[in-house]
Amino acid sequence: MIRSIRRFLLISLFISITIASTITAVGNYLLDKGVIQPYLDEKLIKFSDIIQAINQTFTIQKKENNPVELRLAKIETPIVPSHLLFQVWTHDQKLLFHSNEQPFFPLNAVRIGFSDHILSGREWRVYASLDKKTSNKIVVAELYDIRDRLADEIARNNAYILLVTYPIFGILIWLIVGLALRSITRVTSEISNRASTYLEPVEYESIPIEIQPLVSELNQLFIRLKLAFDRNKRFAGDAAHELRTPLAALKTQAQVALRANNTSEVQQALQKVIQGVDRSSHVVAQLLTLSRLGREESLEDVGPVDLQKIATEIIAFLVPIALEKHIEIEMAPPSRGAIIFGNETALGILIRNIVDNAIRYTPEKGSVKVQIITTDEDVIFRVIDTGPGIPAELRERVFERFFRILGTTAPGSGLGLAIVSQIAELHQAHIILSSPPSGKGLQFDVIFPKYNEISG
Repeated sequence: MIRSIRRFLLISLFISITIASTITAVGNYLLDKGVIQPYLDEKLIKFSDIIQAINQTFTIQKKENNPVELRLAKIETPIVPSHLLFQVWTHDQKLLFHSNEQPFFPLNAVRIGFSDHILSGREWRVYASLDKKTSNKIVVAELYDIRDRLADEIARNNAYILLVTYPIFGILIWLIVGLALRSITRVTSEISNRASTYLEPVEYESIPIEIQPLVSELNQLFIRLKLAFDRNKRFAGDAAHELRTPLAALKTQAQVALRANNTSEVQQALQKVIQGVDRSSHVVAQLLTLSRLGREESLEDVGPVDLQKIATEIIAFLVPIALEKHIEIEMAPPSRGAIIFGNETALGILIRNIVDNAIRYTPEKGSVKVQIITTDEDVIFRVIDTGPGIPAELRERVFERFFRILGTTAPGSGLGLAIVSQIAELHQAHIILSSPPSGKGLQFDVIFPKYNEISG
């Protein structure tokens, strides 16, 4: 596990530079040897050419009986460096002249061209050529020690250069890594200096591409946290707002019961207390549901859900409430499977709130009809009631929290449709409010995308 990016980068880069420098040094050494050998072989050929020129001059002067011959005869050998030697042999294997700086080794048998020979335990590079004018064989040789010493000296100088530049590399790497990590340090400093309630996104300015995904995810987290905090604050405000009146009414009814003079008045007051408790419990349940279904949340425990099955169970639970108002409630089953992808609990809340609202706002002896319609792409959950309906200009506002149409006498908290809207949004469904074909009441459609078993 990487504990420090800076330490990891520094160590990795130093190791990489060391390996690269070692490979470079070895490569340069081998390349230098490959370059030096042909270069020195070329010099050996030139040395052979010089000896050949001397040989030709000596032969010509000898044939012409030139006075210079006497002076050349006195010079036993040309002066050559100690690491070189040469020999000149006649075609009848007689040594004409040779160098004296090195021990003498008869080299008249070496082949024409380059060859390597070990003489007295030392390796020599030998070059032999044939003088076409004089038919003499010219042999020159050079110690390999000089060649190896030259290659070693070049490699040593390269190593010295690397050792001198290594600290410079270290300083440069330290500065470059520090500059590269400065943006991370800046983001860290910005976040650490924030107040606990400041959840605005981090600015993208001057942020490298590599850490932009990290900052983006961090910003998404800040947004979710902000929405969650706002939702909790809203829940506290909503609860205080909605429970203030019921609690005051409960206190009043309790005081009435205490001051009552007969059993009938006590029972009447306590009955109102029970109604107030029921209304408060309903408001609290709706508020908690609305708080849990924040827009920033994603659904959990999702999967294929049979909408007809859920609707049947919910409607069976609500039938007694409808019967109390003498409302006829009917459910038409779909012609084919009504499978959608979602959370069964959340969908149950959605169905219960829609049908419960229809029962609440439908007058006595009215009717509520539930339909599930399937198409090739959608599943439509439809509820048609015979209530007063909703004016077209208010059909969008009814999904706002605590919004209630003026003159409404049906009990409620104004949160049911807000909850329905959020659940529908979490299921990628959309809601359409319209007038039913009869022109009386309200038609409430929730259109869900159909579950595809192939794509899931």
